[in-house]
Amino acid sequence: MLKVFAALLTGLVLATSADAKDAPGPITASIEIDAPVGEAWAMWTTEEGLSFFAPGSLIELEPGGRYEVYFALDAPEGQRGSEGTHILGLQNERMLAITWALPPYMADVRPHLTSLTLTFAPLSETRTRVTILHSGWGWGGQWDGARDYFVGNWPAVLDLMKTAAETE
Repeated sequence: MLKVFAALLTGLVLATSADAKDAPGPITASIEIDAPVGEAWAMWTTEEGLSFFAPGSLIELEPGGRYEVYFALDAPEGQRGSEGTHILGLQNERMLAITWALPPYMADVRPHLTSLTLTFAPLSETRTRVTILHSGWGWGGQWDGARDYFVGNWPAVLDLMKTAAETE
């Protein structure tokens, strides 16, 4: 009996290790922009600033406050963008952590929120590094498609931010 238990336990440990090894890690994207840290921060923490990324938003800049980004203003409620997302924590001009909704057309994973952390590192008085860390991924099915979407999307968003910041 003890040998059977040991064999089952060993199998469970090996299965858990294999599953953990296959788990997808976070997505990271980073860019340096010619803008003071305060301006870079405002681009992600004000409705006007976020217009570089989306035509509408609702930002309540406090822990637990709403952080909703609307990409399709004419779409039905619940399908406009990152509705139902909130601020997890923030440090003024340094870090913004929020929940993030997956694309509306991915109905299987849409109800599951992921985590997005943005950091703002001043490199000089006029230059800032902005980094996005997107975590909380499942895997298989639509999870793989959602993650693949953001692997390509976050660098493009940061490029939009850089263009907006450096052409004003």
